[in-house]
Amino acid sequence: MQPPHPDTVTLDDAPSPGRHPALVIVGAAEAPARRFADPVVPIDTTLLVGRNVSEATSPRLSLDDLLVSGRHALFERRSHGVEVRDLGSKNRTLVNGRAIGEPTRLADGDIVFIGAHALVFRLITDAQSAAIRDEQERPFGPVATVSPSLALACDRLKRLAPSDAEVLLTGETGVGKEVFAGAIHRLSGRTGPLLAVNCAALPRDLVESELFGYARGAHSQATRSKPGLVEQAHQGTLFLDEIGEMPSEAQAKLLRFLQTKAYTPLGAVEPVRMNVRLIAATHHRPTANEGSGLRLDLAARLGAHPISLPPLRHRIEDMMRLAGLFLGPTRVRPFEVAAFRRLCLYRWPGNVRQLEKVITEAAILSERAPIGLEHLPEPLAEEGSVSAAAEPARSRARRPAPPADVLERLLAKHRGNVADVARELDRQWAVVWRWIVKSGIDVDRFRDDASPPKS
Repeated sequence: MQPPHPDTVTLDDAPSPGRHPALVIVGAAEAPARRFADPVVPIDTTLLVGRNVSEATSPRLSLDDLLVSGRHALFERRSHGVEVRDLGSKNRTLVNGRAIGEPTRLADGDIVFIGAHALVFRLITDAQSAAIRDEQERPFGPVATVSPSLALACDRLKRLAPSDAEVLLTGETGVGKEVFAGAIHRLSGRTGPLLAVNCAALPRDLVESELFGYARGAHSQATRSKPGLVEQAHQGTLFLDEIGEMPSEAQAKLLRFLQTKAYTPLGAVEPVRMNVRLIAATHHRPTANEGSGLRLDLAARLGAHPISLPPLRHRIEDMMRLAGLFLGPTRVRPFEVAAFRRLCLYRWPGNVRQLEKVITEAAILSERAPIGLEHLPEPLAEEGSVSAAAEPARSRARRPAPPADVLERLLAKHRGNVADVARELDRQWAVVWRWIVKSGIDVDRFRDDASPPKS
């Protein structure tokens, strides 16, 4: 049996009446922009996975992938949980980066690699399933999440967004709290602006005046009155990131404003009323210690319960969808299988923000070639890298590249369709594409006066 994936939930991993086993498709190394009509595949009793299983009578998942065998792996639901068994495939079945040699019980969050594809095993509730389906129709964030926990959080935020209710978002640094605050504002229908403020960057002795402004003559430098952030966000939304870094005294005044919707600028006499919706975020738990952190009374006023955004390592099923977003339509390119698996297995301490930096930098370094390990940051490429035993057989063979004239002849034969050339050479698409780029061959000239390439 394989050891659990880091951060895997191991308590009661057997299916239960309220939790149903399923595979969530992360994506394919060779096609990061591919969209799957049904990204969540339930495991009712058994599930056969392979490249040519369309005629199978049992529930099946067909993967269009040259590295996937005709009948590659079988998932079976048993009384103690769900097991995966390799069916003698050429390129093996991997669980959390390790090739399996016997039926292996899966835990929630385990990553299963089949060919150039990655799948995440999940135990999903009915509410999570409904939220994922809704996300595919109307995404809340920049991409439609297929993470059960994030989909449920997005469903709650969609319901809260049109109201005037304050919202408290929690989550590690880099999970995208400001992005989701922007999504709330867009759905709110409020006519004013969205102002985002990092409370940790505000000087502690100026927080009150920054928030509520000051009147002329309030202090020696106040030659004229200055509106605060609350006034600037009138009729809109004020997003206070890292609100726990705000001094306790300022938090108390902010609490008073939320209760009355009125405040008195520094040095002023008359209170001012403003229509502002507040969204706050923190990566700390609320605390009863009034000397530091987010005050419990303010946290309670910001929402009945904080809405937690999971870290990237807990929503790895969204990794390729986010990578496609960061690459953009003009820079989408395939990943080599080893690099793709490393991205899936990495712990991502910097979360989505770190992923964006890694992907955009890799796209620059790889130029037109597929993104490989050499294009990833050293710590990411080396840490826990996939062993040689887990690499696809064809990748290990290291057959030499054919001469440029052979590649050109094949491209002419297949009218510039690189996928067909790869099939004839029995190699990965990414490998053949790298040969073409290194040989300086312009694929487009073989597509002139040709019919559209086959899919």
